[in-house]
Amino acid sequence: MSASNPVADSIKFSIIKSGFPDKVVRLPFKPVHESCKKNGTALADVLEHLKGEGVLGAMAGDYIVFRSPEMAATENEPARKEAPDSPEGSWWSKLSGLGDLSSMAKEAMAKLKPEQLAEIKKRVENMSDDEKKNIMKTISEMMHFSKDKK
Repeated sequence: MSASNPVADSIKFSIIKSGFPDKVVRLPFKPVHESCKKNGTALADVLEHLKGEGVLGAMAGDYIVFRSPEMAATENEPARKEAPDSPEGSWWSKLSGLGDLSSMAKEAMAKLKPEQLAEIKKRVENMSDDEKKNIMKTISEMMHFSKDKK
């Protein structure tokens, strides 16, 4: 078995306290991310460590949803759910209509170090509304092009 990971241990303690593995448990993304940053570990590494211990974690809006492999296999609905307190959901959920792009983006973001995530966040926050709209327009146009080719 791999070495102990303090963030993974803390998550495991929290989800077991909340009914895991019999229940699907959601934890807010921000505190988990802050804990990763504080401990100098990437979220992807923490999720991979937990996966090795039979805990499957996936981004779902502004949360990370944890399931046992057995629970994941028996569920019929998608793992991603909208945050209940957010009428339009987070920006993660807005990517859901883009198919594999959403999964690829989540996977890529999860592999980044906390410092890298902070730099990306800073760059996006410093973008003008027009720059953000242009990015979304470009992605949208790319998606329409790929649908037309099928």
